[in-house]
Amino acid sequence: MTRRGTMTTAGGLVFFGDDAESFEAVNAETGRPLWHFNTGQTFSASPMTYSVNRKQYVAIAAGNNIFSFALP
Repeated sequence: MTRRGTMTTAGGLVFFGDDAESFEAVNAETGRPLWHFNTGQTFSASPMTYSVNRKQYVAIAAGNNIFSFALP
């Protein structure tokens, strides 16, 4: 599996898009899969994170879309 542009958070998460068109999150220490979301599209950019009103989000561009998810 090819990983497209990775991003690591201070909280120990690694986010990346893979060649199966899924956006993935794994534990940075163990590599254990934590979450995935199939976008059904090829990734256009590396993941990024941002904050709005003290809530952190992670986003990735895939195809013609931008997918954004709130972090717990």
